[in-house]
Amino acid sequence: MNDVRALTFHLLLCLCFSCISVRAQQSEAQLQSTQKAAGLSPGAQEAARLIGVAELIERYQQLPAAERQYGRAMSQEALMLRLQINEAVLTASLEADGVLAELDSEIEKLNSIRAFLESRRDHALAISAVASLVTGGVGGVVGTSLQLSESTSRTGNIIGVAGGAISTFLSALGIHQQHGGRREFHDAPNMLAPFFDRKGEYHARYPDAFWQYLNSPVPTEPQKGTRRERLHKDWIEAGRIEAADTGKGKDKIAFLTSASSENRRLTLDLLSDRAAMLAGIRVWAELMKRDLSKLMLALRAQ
Repeated sequence: MNDVRALTFHLLLCLCFSCISVRAQQSEAQLQSTQKAAGLSPGAQEAARLIGVAELIERYQQLPAAERQYGRAMSQEALMLRLQINEAVLTASLEADGVLAELDSEIEKLNSIRAFLESRRDHALAISAVASLVTGGVGGVVGTSLQLSESTSRTGNIIGVAGGAISTFLSALGIHQQHGGRREFHDAPNMLAPFFDRKGEYHARYPDAFWQYLNSPVPTEPQKGTRRERLHKDWIEAGRIEAADTGKGKDKIAFLTSASSENRRLTLDLLSDRAAMLAGIRVWAELMKRDLSKLMLALRAQ
């Protein structure tokens, strides 16, 4: 008897879950159908879902067309829905602008330091090149001249060898100067830190909607992974980062995500890699704003 009751209970429980699942699927299908009918592109549909206005759009589209016309004929419910949708889109757009501002702030600081190091490097290389030319030329001429006489040939040989040695040293110095030296990075956010689960500084954080956007795949390209995964893949393929489980990889990530308070000294290569990685994130922020604009344009056309 107990076994029969238990079996009946399990069957009823399964039936309840099945009903809930079917209703959820029907609701999702209905929502997608409504958004498709509203003329929303896949990107605009995703933006609506991320900023939490998908249901509002569904309710708005279910209103009679006459109530959705701008002007006196527009119903109060339609007006309130439009205001809520507009407010959510505006908020998300302003948050994306904030992300762009923080990214641009860090990129500008990186470019400023890079320009300084490149200028100093080019100046040092020019001096080394002139010194190498003068030393090699003068040493060669003087040494050869002294070798014309037997009494000064030994001195000429010494001067020639010394000139060659100095010229070689200056050439080696020039190779070292190609790296451009190092300089501390400070007074700027570290917007790459959240990507590697490190502590941010100077407002180095991403709004929830944009962070969800980065951790979601492009609706028309789900096979390529999330946007964040695609960024990581691009960075690895370009040689900007290495496997994080290696000592060298961890050290480089520490420099790429360093905060101002750490006062780490960055090289030209690190500055270039960091700026390029931030530019990649910037592209996705711009694309999110594009999807938000498509969402508003689709609603405006109704």
